[in-house]
Amino acid sequence: MLQLKRNIMAKVYYLHSCWWEDAYSSCEWISLEEAIKTLPKICYTQGILLEKNKDCHIFTMTFQGQDVGELMVIPSRSIKKLVRHKDSKFILKDMPYGSFKD
Repeated sequence: MLQLKRNIMAKVYYLHSCWWEDAYSSCEWISLEEAIKTLPKICYTQGILLEKNKDCHIFTMTFQGQDVGELMVIPSRSIKKLVRHKDSKFILKDMPYGSFKD
């Protein structure tokens, strides 16, 4: 799991929808004509955006203390559309077991 540094705690994060272009591959036999018509695929990811820079956008779906799981790193050049969800503010903070209040 990716370790979050202590100074990242209490930072605000937002849920995003991301459409991005990815390679396509197949192990099955197809005609040469069909192979020539094959295109890359558009993928969809929904997650909390941790970081973005010129190289990549880093998303996660799960936090536990300072650890994250379900990590997705997408090259910035592959992103076709990125939308921040309204009212999706998430503040990462330590939450000891038994302290959760609804």
